[in-house]
Amino acid sequence: MARDASGTVREQLLDAYVAILIDEGERAATVQAVAQRGGVSKGGLLYHFGSKAALEAGLIERFRELGAADVEALRGADDIVATFLRTSVAADSSLDRATVALVRIAQSPAGAAARAALQRLDDEYVAAIAERLGDEELALTVVLLADGVYFRSALGAVEPTRAGEEIELLVRVARRLGA
Repeated sequence: MARDASGTVREQLLDAYVAILIDEGERAATVQAVAQRGGVSKGGLLYHFGSKAALEAGLIERFRELGAADVEALRGADDIVATFLRTSVAADSSLDRATVALVRIAQSPAGAAARAALQRLDDEYVAAIAERLGDEELALTVVLLADGVYFRSALGAVEPTRAGEEIELLVRVARRLGA
């Protein structure tokens, strides 16, 4: 296959892997199931990812790239705290989907690499916010607040209008904490 086509198939297979992890869980994400969902033969999947572990490594790499882009965008924000809190709503973005998929893997006993990748991105968010605020404890507090925003929005625990009001409340509280 041509290089471009190969990259497309790899992405298609990673998308299939993510979808199965989200929809059915880590145990259902077999090589055969991913190949079928991705529209290729098992041999076709193994050509691009030599094993289920290689699929996981590919997903972790995708997550790292998406996370790095998100941290970079955050660093460029005028109001880093408000931006981080406002963008912490679950939005079914590529980063959201990769995060949920990695959480599914991280919950398994063999999920150490997924747990490490999730922790690494959390640490990068804390570092970016701390650099701007000059306060690592406040930065960690903002990240923990954002975790609550994400969790509640992912569960649909609050209506969108109310969620926006709650986020603005958190922005005001975070500013008071930093004062």
